[in-house]
Amino acid sequence: MVEVDLVRFAVVVDGGTTAFGRSFGSWAKLRMELLLANVLSPAYLNHAEENFYKGESWRSPDTVPMTDEQMKEMKLKRQPDQKAISV
Repeated sequence: MVEVDLVRFAVVVDGGTTAFGRSFGSWAKLRMELLLANVLSPAYLNHAEENFYKGESWRSPDTVPMTDEQMKEMKLKRQPDQKAISV
């Protein structure tokens, strides 16, 4: 198993002009937040998890609707420069 110190989650909105993100201490914590906020389907979540354990990044192949409420629930913060976000 891969040892990870930090897991990064990012959301790009407004046609790619604004980014929000947050770091999580582990994949388990991020996975729990995604499930609680009902952000990704189980199939997407499994695919993201597979990539995570391979040490690869993952980007949803589809636009995933995410409400302001879900973003607040996950405590996502606006990022000053979306190019700095690794997806």
